[in-house]
Amino acid sequence: MFLVTEDFKTFIRKYPITTIMVGLCTILAIITTFLGGYTIENIINLGGYEHELVKQGEIWRLFTYAFMHGSYAHFFMNMTFMIILGRPLERALGSVKFLLFYLLSVILTGLIINFNYSPNTVETGASGVGYAFLGMYLFITVFRKNMLFSDDRKFVITFLGIGLLTSLIIPSTSLTGHLAGMMIGFFITPLLLKKSARFQNSVNV
Repeated sequence: MFLVTEDFKTFIRKYPITTIMVGLCTILAIITTFLGGYTIENIINLGGYEHELVKQGEIWRLFTYAFMHGSYAHFFMNMTFMIILGRPLERALGSVKFLLFYLLSVILTGLIINFNYSPNTVETGASGVGYAFLGMYLFITVFRKNMLFSDDRKFVITFLGIGLLTSLIIPSTSLTGHLAGMMIGFFITPLLLKKSARFQNSVNV
């Protein structure tokens, strides 16, 4: 289920929202490169979250933070996770509900980060959305096991466990953003995902 088998044109046709979101992050990464790389100044200028700026009225940063990243490693890691985890969810929810889920995850995670901010810290990246994806998979694994094969449920639990562990041990990681995204994804799932929804045939991962 998590293995990407589509060619580029088929991927765009089947997963338009995933494609658009990855595309927006990629455009910002390219712009960042031309501006000199991932400096604090560039991150802030291109939409990163900074509490004092939000406090001064730049509330759009509660949304744009999710499309900018803090480094090339951060960008490539998040885009890989978005492609692997996002495709099956867009397929199961449908593109309209998947877009709603994506936007709610970004905005609600941004609000929680804002209420629980760390002074002199810039927050950025799509990790909160990635953990919202994992939160949805966790809900499915716990309450709707029939939607996923056993190997896929094991993959979700393993992936989530590794993600939470790295969130705790890597100093620059936004633990608040990750936990917020996961909880948001978990609690939104029953509102958006029909019990009749189905994923395509799974493969062992």
